[in-house]
Amino acid sequence: MAGIFDWLGTRWQSGRHDDGVAARSDATAGTTSGDPYALLSARLRDYPPDTPRHRGDPGRLTRAQRAENLAQFLARDADRIALLVSRLAREGLDAAAVLKGDDAALVEARRIDAWLAGWVPKRPLDLASGDAEVNAPRARWFASDRAGVDLAFSFVSDLARLNAAAIAAVDPSFSWAVVEDALDAATTADPVGNPQRAPSDRRYHPCLVANASDGSVPVILDVPLAVLSLVHGRMSPLGLPVQAEFPIGLAMIRSGASTRR
Repeated sequence: MAGIFDWLGTRWQSGRHDDGVAARSDATAGTTSGDPYALLSARLRDYPPDTPRHRGDPGRLTRAQRAENLAQFLARDADRIALLVSRLAREGLDAAAVLKGDDAALVEARRIDAWLAGWVPKRPLDLASGDAEVNAPRARWFASDRAGVDLAFSFVSDLARLNAAAIAAVDPSFSWAVVEDALDAATTADPVGNPQRAPSDRRYHPCLVANASDGSVPVILDVPLAVLSLVHGRMSPLGLPVQAEFPIGLAMIRSGASTRR
């Protein structure tokens, strides 16, 4: 699928590569130092954390560890979505409606998106660059326990679960999978053993995948990182440079715009 997923997936490659680790260190020391994720975590202080079994760069985890993380993720899926639905209901939002993936789901999802845009903290305006942290904090995301000053990442992960469930309601061929080497290579013309093969930036990530076993080119949507990039964009003092709304990809899936890559 081309379009917004490609933009959100590669947005971190341009601009400053600040992954927010320094800001997290300051927050751990007792001050948020303007870190919007720590500020958002404080707003979510009673939200239950969702700590992955294994943390760190997915490429440095073993295949078994990645599989265990996915198994944990799937086992918690329904409960985590229920927690998110309950939390958003306190804001007058009906997240359960999004699960149907229909016209009403899109309407309610846009209300959630508008609420997010006004609710998440904004980064300070940098007088030199405008936005000094263009890139979503991927390294911090994967290393995080998603609790304490990083509790916001549990909330973002649950938004990704809701996003994915809405897509799967429209197209049940989508399901969660880790993008291991064979699946990653299936999206290109390069065999797994080719030393010249350039892996995608989705390799080893848990993604929403369709057509993984029918012989056609798989469709791989890195929903968690796309939603992280969306929330990160909503934190910008400048706003997102292109149109992106929650739930990411749902309108395209509903319109039949899912294409083979």
